Amino acid sequence: MANDIEHESGASEELIGMSKEKALEYLGLKPDANDFEIDDKFWQLSKNARGISDDKEREQKIIDITYAYDVATGKEQERIRALREREAEPKYLGKTKGEWKNYFGYTWYKYLIVLFIIVCAVLIVKRIIFTPDEDIGVLSVGHFKVDTDIMDARLRDSGFKNPYVAEVDIAVPNDQGQTSNAYASQSSSVLFLSNPELVVTDEATLLYFYGNMADMAPYYEELKEELPAETLEKITPVYYSEYDAELLSVKYQEDQGAGNIDYSDLEAASQEPVLVGLEIKDEDLMTALGYKNLWPSSDATLIFSFGVKGDNKEEAQKFLTSILREVS
Repeated sequence: MANDIEHESGASEELIGMSKEKALEYLGLKPDANDFEIDDKFWQLSKNARGISDDKEREQKIIDITYAYDVATGKEQERIRALREREAEPKYLGKTKGEWKNYFGYTWYKYLIVLFIIVCAVLIVKRIIFTPDEDIGVLSVGHFKVDTDIMDARLRDSGFKNPYVAEVDIAVPNDQGQTSNAYASQSSSVLFLSNPELVVTDEATLLYFYGNMADMAPYYEELKEELPAETLEKITPVYYSEYDAELLSVKYQEDQGAGNIDYSDLEAASQEPVLVGLEIKDEDLMTALGYKNLWPSSDATLIFSFGVKGDNKEEAQKFLTSILREVS
C-alpha cells in the first residue's frame, strides 16, 4: 500500500522513497540547507526545467523536482500520512465522512436549487392535473411586495370559484443596487408553466418576460369603447417588439462578458411593435390591489398583460376591465 501511495506522485522510479538527504542532494543543496534555500533552489530548477524543448521530458523533470522538493520539506511525508489515514477510514460510496462533508459544504446549494425546482414542478403538475376546476390564474412578477390574499378576494368577488394567485419578487438587472433572492428567476420560469391568464409586472420587468405575453391590441380597442376618456388617459399602452426583447438579451450577455454570443436571433427578430401591456401609475389603486413598489429610485407602476397561453381569456379580460375602471 505504501509503495502504491508513493507511486501516485508520478515521480521517476529511482526517486521514489528517497530520504530527505537524497532529496537535498538531488536539488543540489547541502544537508543543512534551510527552508529559504530549499524554496529558492526549487524555483530556480523549475524555471530551468520549463526551458526543456521536449514536452514529455519537461513534464517529467518538473514532476521529479516537485517530488524532491516535497520530500526535502516534509510535504511528501505529510501527503503519504494523510493518504494512509484516508485508506484506513471507512468509505461511503468511495468517499470518507470528511470528504462527503467537504463535498456538500461546497455543493449543497446546487441540490437545494434542484429540490426547489422539483417541488415547484410537482406543485404545478398537481395544479394542472388534479385541480381541473381552477378557473383563472394571476401571476405577479416584478420588484414589488404583494398581498396575494387581496387579489384572491377580488377574484372571488368577481365570481371565480377557484382562482390561482402567485407572486415572485424579482429585481431584474438594474443600476439601483437591487438584487433578487437566489431562486427568483427559477420561480418565475416554473410559475409561467401554469399558463396564467393575467400577468402583472412593473416598468423595469416587463420586457424580460416579453415571450410570455399575448398581443393586447384587440382588447385595447374594445377597452376604448368601454372606459371614459378621462380614465383611458391614465392608462398607457406599452409596446415592445421581438427585436427589443432579443436586443435586451444580447446586451445582457455582452455586459456579463459572455463569449460566442449568437446574434442570429436578433438579426431575424421582427421589429413590429406589439401591445403587450397596459400601465397604470395610480398608487392608491396599487395599494388597494395589495402591491407595494420596492424600486428605491423608480416611481410605482403596474403593468397588466395577458398570458400567451391562458385558457380563460374572456373572463380574464372582464376582470381586468373591472380593475381599470377604478383608475383615477
